[in-house]
Amino acid sequence: MMSISDIIQLIVLCALIFFPLGYLARHWARPLRTAFRLTFTKPRYVKPTGVLRRDSLVKADRKHDK
Repeated sequence: MMSISDIIQLIVLCALIFFPLGYLARHWARPLRTAFRLTFTKPRYVKPTGVLRRDSLVKADRKHDK
């Protein structure tokens, strides 16, 4: 049977272990999430179909001086 002092010691031990780990996980969460997403998910980008070019026959309208 666990006494109250054993339960308190267990809570303190878990706090001493998991608070620093939580702080480190908060610091490293974004880089780890980004690396996981880049490694295991499909890329989501639009592939270019080519270079957009204006036809050589199309000229911009020029203002005529009057």
